[in-house]
Amino acid sequence: MPANPPMPGAVRALPLTVTCLLAALLAACGSEPAPPGSTGESPTVPTPDATGEPTQPATSPDVLEAPSQDLAPTRALEVTVEGHTELREAALFESPQGYAMYVLPQMTMTPEEPCCDIAWARADDEFTLRIERLDPDQDLAVLRENMALALSAVGEAEELPRDQIWAPQFRDAELAMRAQSEAASRYMLVAQIDGARYRATLHLPHREALEGIAPTMWAMLDSLRTTGPRPPV
Repeated sequence: MPANPPMPGAVRALPLTVTCLLAALLAACGSEPAPPGSTGESPTVPTPDATGEPTQPATSPDVLEAPSQDLAPTRALEVTVEGHTELREAALFESPQGYAMYVLPQMTMTPEEPCCDIAWARADDEFTLRIERLDPDQDLAVLRENMALALSAVGEAEELPRDQIWAPQFRDAELAMRAQSEAASRYMLVAQIDGARYRATLHLPHREALEGIAPTMWAMLDSLRTTGPRPPV
C-alpha cells in the first residue's frame, strides 16, 4: 500500500488563475454589448402628417390678419359720385380694435371707447360712419333686435337690398338694415371681413352735402381690413 493514500472524496483544486478566466468567459457569453450611444430604450419619432412633416400643435389663428405694416400709408380709393368714378388718395387709419381702414380727406376718424371708432365729415359732423368690432359668437337674432331698436330713432327698420350696398365687400353681410325719414337715412350692416365680425353704421342727414359724403363713406368702408385680434372688452 502506498505510504500516503489519498483521502476519500478529495478533489484536486484548479489553479486560481484558470478559475477567474472561466468566470469571465461565461459572463461575456450571457450579454451582447450595446451599440454606441444606445440607451436601451426605443427613441420617440414624431408622427409625420400627410405632407411628410412632423406633426406640430395647431396654432392657426381664427382670423386672416393683414399686419398693418404691410399696408401702405396712403392708397387711392375709387369714389363714384353721380355716376362718375374717380380716384382719391386716402390715408391709413389703424384702429386699436385690430383693423385698418383708409380715410379720405373729407373725413376725420378717431377711436371711440371702448369698442368702436367713428368718422365724421369735416363739412358737417352730423354725417357719421361708426365701426364696431363684434364678438364673433354673438347671436345674430340679438344683433338684429338691437339694430332695429337703434334704427327706430330715425324711422321704421327694414331690410336693405343688397344692390344698394355700395361697399362690395359688405354685399355678403350677415345683416343689412336701414331706416329713413324726411330728415335722415341710417344704414346698419353686420359682416365678416377677413374672418372678423364688424358692424358699420352710416348716418346720413338729408342735406346738400349728402351727394359727396355718402359715396366717400362707402368707399372708405370697402377698404377695411383686419390686422389683429379683437381686444378684450
